[in-house]
Amino acid sequence: MERETVIQQMDKHLEVCKTCSLKLDKRWARPSYNRLQKHCNEKCPTGKELQKIADDLDQIVKDKRKKKGMSA
Repeated sequence: MERETVIQQMDKHLEVCKTCSLKLDKRWARPSYNRLQKHCNEKCPTGKELQKIADDLDQIVKDKRKKKGMSA
């Protein structure tokens, strides 16, 4: 995949996250709690897709650095 297409996919999924009712709930989304992050990573289909996209982007960056001879 190309880096630009991966970033566009990530932006599309982040738009969905901005309207998430759990993120808008002040009690649920307090930074001191880890519940929201756990919910996003394990239960939310959009969060799971975002993790896959982030892994793809990470792999693209590592491959690009390896081609240049840098350590990943």
